[in-house]
Amino acid sequence: MNFHAFSGLLSGLAATVSGVIVYAKNPTNPKHQAYGLYALSASLWGYGYWAWQLSATHDAALLYVRLLMAGAIFLPVTYLWHVCTLLDHIESKRSLLWLTTGIGLFFFAVNWTPYFVADVQPAGGFPFWPLPGPAFHFYLIWFGFCSLYGTWLLFQGARSKSGTERSRFYLLTMGSLVAYAGGMTTFPLWYGIDVQPNGAILLTVYTSVVAYTLLRYRLLDLGTALERGVTASVLVVLVAFPAYPVLLFGQRWYLGSINIGYSLLELFVLLVLVFGASSLKTQAKTFITKAFFKERYDQYKTVLDFSKSLVSILELQDLTSTIVQSICPSLRLQWGALYLRKTGGKDYDPVASYGKPLQDFPSLKLGPMASLEGRLRQGANCFVIDEIMESMTDSESQAVVSQLATIGTEVCLPLVNKNRLLGFCVFGPRLNSGGGYSLQDLELLVTLSQEASIALDNALLYEELKRSQSLVRRTDRLRSLETMAGGLAHEIRNPLTSIKAFVDLAPERKDDEQFLARFSKVVKEDVFRIERLTREILDYAKPMEPFLREEDLNDIVESCLYTLRVRPSHELIVIETDLMRDLPKVFADRQQLKQVILNVLFNAVEAMLPAGGVLTVRTRHLQAQEKSDWVQVEIQDAGSGVTSEDIDHIFDPFFTTKHFSQEHEGTGLGLAIAHQIIQEHQGKIEVQSVKDRGTTFFVNLPSIPSQKPPSSLASEGTTEHKVQPNTGL
Repeated sequence: MNFHAFSGLLSGLAATVSGVIVYAKNPTNPKHQAYGLYALSASLWGYGYWAWQLSATHDAALLYVRLLMAGAIFLPVTYLWHVCTLLDHIESKRSLLWLTTGIGLFFFAVNWTPYFVADVQPAGGFPFWPLPGPAFHFYLIWFGFCSLYGTWLLFQGARSKSGTERSRFYLLTMGSLVAYAGGMTTFPLWYGIDVQPNGAILLTVYTSVVAYTLLRYRLLDLGTALERGVTASVLVVLVAFPAYPVLLFGQRWYLGSINIGYSLLELFVLLVLVFGASSLKTQAKTFITKAFFKERYDQYKTVLDFSKSLVSILELQDLTSTIVQSICPSLRLQWGALYLRKTGGKDYDPVASYGKPLQDFPSLKLGPMASLEGRLRQGANCFVIDEIMESMTDSESQAVVSQLATIGTEVCLPLVNKNRLLGFCVFGPRLNSGGGYSLQDLELLVTLSQEASIALDNALLYEELKRSQSLVRRTDRLRSLETMAGGLAHEIRNPLTSIKAFVDLAPERKDDEQFLARFSKVVKEDVFRIERLTREILDYAKPMEPFLREEDLNDIVESCLYTLRVRPSHELIVIETDLMRDLPKVFADRQQLKQVILNVLFNAVEAMLPAGGVLTVRTRHLQAQEKSDWVQVEIQDAGSGVTSEDIDHIFDPFFTTKHFSQEHEGTGLGLAIAHQIIQEHQGKIEVQSVKDRGTTFFVNLPSIPSQKPPSSLASEGTTEHKVQPNTGL
């Protein structure tokens, strides 16, 4: 087998394997189908080329030439279909595609006559090389047009993209140029021009590159980057293809002949070396750096480990501790501390330390006009205290530098992001090195400060987000308290009347034991009623940090219903409850859960006013199909309902349907906050509504697994439902 036969076999195998794998990956996808047809044409050409080069007779050579030309005729057709599907240009290019398909079918029919391939004869060292017929000249023009036009479409597609997509299509364009430039080297000998067709093997570049990237990087679906596949293919083109003919020539020169088995072994070893070159280079570089440049390797590893340690931390306290506790041991520093500015002030306070207690570091006052803050805000350098002492011109900066020098500070490292000074780190002497910092140490600190500044800025933004969310929740709770306060005033009036009557009559009837006993009981009950309502409101109003603990959902619901019943509008509302006994408990923040249920209850009542109606509250135990247990609160009203257009936005912030004739105009925050709270409890809140027929809310929460079998007893009319939660939890 000579080199040309081997190149044809390799092209055929590459096209066959890639086409079958890509097509089988998604046979219904038009992009996969188009590539499969393109690979089929390339494989037909490759196998025909291989068989033609091994032909021993004139007739066999002519047959295989016409077979390979059948594949070559359909290559431009299927290439255009493949490119247009890849770029989603099928509709706009449909007429051109069907025209080229018709031309291809015409040439395919003519191919089996002398008008396309006239004959085969010796040429350029080949015993059987084809002679062109009259139709072949037109085919060659058409082939060149289709190849160039398809490549131009890829190039235009790359120009219309952005980011990584642009790079992917530019690389595909390069692969197409390489492949067709190599394929065109087979045509000069047809016209007696002595140019060897050594570039034919390059046809495998495009098929292999595209197939590899389609499967691994989903290029057909315009997925992620193409660089790795192209890099491997470029290495093969630039290294393996030029080197392999040299190895074959050396084998023939040294041994006098070419052995197929040995040649395949050479190819395998060459490809292993090419594809493994990058990994071998990386490993060799790492070994040499660790062995001969250990300090540089340690610095690189420090930066890498430092970046990994910061990437997933958003809590400010954890992040500041991680920064100083990562830098100091890595650089063998005696101590270090991180300072952050107080919100809206001039004070910088220490928030994290290493090697010394936090209280050993003083608070520093540094205004925005101070020269030291201006120097730090530049953020391009790591400042040595002794060097910046003399350059400070204002008394405020001099006082701060003096304080830092007093505690033994050697270096000050600013933390700057987007021209904002977030804070700074101060470090003491190094261990076992005379306390001095080398230029390399300072450069490493600057690199670490860039990583730390970005992470610190993200953490500060996260803290601000949490404060904003807390403020919004607090505002919503105050709105609920406003509603509850009206009920409180109405509810207290009745027991106060009985208490006042008892106080007025007690002196006159102090000897009437029956009167005193009866009224004492009434007064005691009324006082207890007032105390309970006051306790509910105060308990709800007080600020609390989220605290999850085991809670009885029925108890929370009863507490919310008690608050609802004291409202004056309750007289128009009939409340029906169906609370399941022995309901599994949940892990929840009681006050947050009350906020959710009260929000839904108040909305339900307002939806039924002024006409009134029935408000139904149920609790039940659910068991999802995946065997995870849930408990559910269902709140159903008979109000005006919500339209199908509005229900999709009901949990959106600032979306409200309460604008007219309501007790309080809505802000659109209540249900958005309720949705967020339930999500944080790993649950789900859902809604169903029919216009003019009412709305039903479902609050689903994961239950705590029971330690004993649940009681078979249930409240009247209540059974345990073994169903999936309402929306597929």
